[in-house]
Amino acid sequence: MRLTYQPVLLSVDFSSYHRGFFVRWEANEVIDITQSQMPMPIAAHDVPLVLRALDVLQDPAYPHPWTSAQEASFTFSPAEQDRLRELDFWDDGDRVPSDLPRRVGRRLFRALTHDKRGAEALKIVRNYALAVDRPLLMACHFNAHAPADIALAALPWELLWADEPTPLLAERRLSASIERRLKHTGPPPQPAPGSGALRILALSPQAGIPPELRQLERSTRMSALQPLLERGLAEMRELSPVSRRELERVVREWSPDVIHYYGHGRYEQGAGALLLDRESGGEEWTPPGALAAAAGGVRMVLLHACQGAMATPGSALLSSVAPALSIAGVPVVIGMQFTIRADAATRIASIVYAGLAQGRSVQEALFTARIALYVGETDQVSWFVPALYVRNRTLGPIYLRPPSDQPPALTLGNRPSARQPSPVIRRLRIQDEWYRRRYGIDPV
Repeated sequence: MRLTYQPVLLSVDFSSYHRGFFVRWEANEVIDITQSQMPMPIAAHDVPLVLRALDVLQDPAYPHPWTSAQEASFTFSPAEQDRLRELDFWDDGDRVPSDLPRRVGRRLFRALTHDKRGAEALKIVRNYALAVDRPLLMACHFNAHAPADIALAALPWELLWADEPTPLLAERRLSASIERRLKHTGPPPQPAPGSGALRILALSPQAGIPPELRQLERSTRMSALQPLLERGLAEMRELSPVSRRELERVVREWSPDVIHYYGHGRYEQGAGALLLDRESGGEEWTPPGALAAAAGGVRMVLLHACQGAMATPGSALLSSVAPALSIAGVPVVIGMQFTIRADAATRIASIVYAGLAQGRSVQEALFTARIALYVGETDQVSWFVPALYVRNRTLGPIYLRPPSDQPPALTLGNRPSARQPSPVIRRLRIQDEWYRRRYGIDPV
């Protein structure tokens, strides 16, 4: 890893028109502004089905369910199977193919480079970054309201995959990153890096999470971050239960740099929400607007919640939690596009926090976490799940602590030793436990 992070900046701006999309390429130090055209990579009406197919691969049990909830999730109707087969997203074994991320990534790449002007622009910038031995930072700009643009933004652009063995974001020499920016007026300035230990506020709602699972997540998180805490590079406070009023109070009084949320996220009927606790007891789904207001002044939010960054066509992109927090003014949001395995999410968080606390940029820290997952997982299905949303006036790296050109003192996120195994917690199992606790019966 380079000791300094000075990326080659590439801005890619998408705007829909009646036949597809105009793409505006800009990289000031490499190419002049270039305009190209692009077809929709996957038809808007197919996007929810394709996202669901990618999502089932996140469950290590697929395609062999061991709960009724998993069986329902893993089942695709004959019509859905036929459509996935037409898209080349279904294999002969009557299941979602294990290499679906590569197939989707290559479709995205072919669409983006369909116009030779776009293909040439990307090639020139990529080759320049390699020649000068600097990372590539792609900032993708999306319209947050037009239906066609929402469908485009819902696609997992982190999967961009040329006709090469590894995806764009896993090329070690290139060290590429992709960030998402939503077009809006009046963006806030980039916050100045803070000083002292990185302050992390961990939110662990009691709603929907059995005590043993909540304690397991806390133990795993604290174990992973203990070296940071012992060296005074980070401070952590935990809030549980988590009500809206208590969250607002703690943020106001302690001024954390990062909010780390572990709990349930959902995206249903065009609306995103996170599950919090009521002050009077019970639970409530909390919309993005209320969360953004409670988190005022926080530099970054990391959503360790399933579907926290998911957006699907047919409704406003802002109703999805991660982009809604971004548009509301949170400078940096990392959300999960799909169901995320507990061990993978913890590893992402620990590596990102270690990098930020030691003067690495958000983009470089997330790249390091992606590589760790891409190399460490045998099925390689978690590395593309985190989506980075950035809101700020200028392009470039974002720091929560002053930039450092010193080698990292700590590298976190290694897999636990054999004596301390880290069990995989599946989202569907958590939901089953929640259902049993709430209704006293097994889900059907």
